[in-house]
Amino acid sequence: MFKKEDCFFVGSFVKTHGVKGELVAKKSSDLLEKYKLESVLVDIDGGLVPFFITPNGLTPRNHASVRILLEDMDSEAKATRFIGCEIYVPFKDAPDFFEDKEDFEATALIGFTYIDQERGVIGTIEDIQDYSGNIVLVLELNGQEVLIPFSDEHFIEIDEENKSITMKTSEGLIDLYLED
Repeated sequence: MFKKEDCFFVGSFVKTHGVKGELVAKKSSDLLEKYKLESVLVDIDGGLVPFFITPNGLTPRNHASVRILLEDMDSEAKATRFIGCEIYVPFKDAPDFFEDKEDFEATALIGFTYIDQERGVIGTIEDIQDYSGNIVLVLELNGQEVLIPFSDEHFIEIDEENKSITMKTSEGLIDLYLED
């Protein structure tokens, strides 16, 4: 059985396309296109269910979305049930994803634990924001949204197995969020 902890979050289905069962997925990374995957895991009621992608069933739409046709998905009615479902890919299907720094996509870190070199575990990365090429990790700390810039100079380590990233957070940044 597949667990979310052992997978990359790659996007979610947002609408149908046409009447033959094709779905549009808002993607969080280019992982689907990069690895030309034959299958994906779809979160259905909290469980990850594998689905095969038909040959030529993955079509880029634009920089933020792709069209996907899953096997045995042959009608708009069947596809409609998948709207809102999240899509995952097992780590084993993209083993070198974090190794290629040129193609590294920070969005793959969603769901990873953020560890500060000095303070230890800060929280879970809930979102990634891109402000004109400046990547910002979004965490929650004590019920408050925390924004931490992601840069090579502060990066220390990514642990794929434990889904964690260790960084040296800029001095005083975490303290800003802890003050009342």
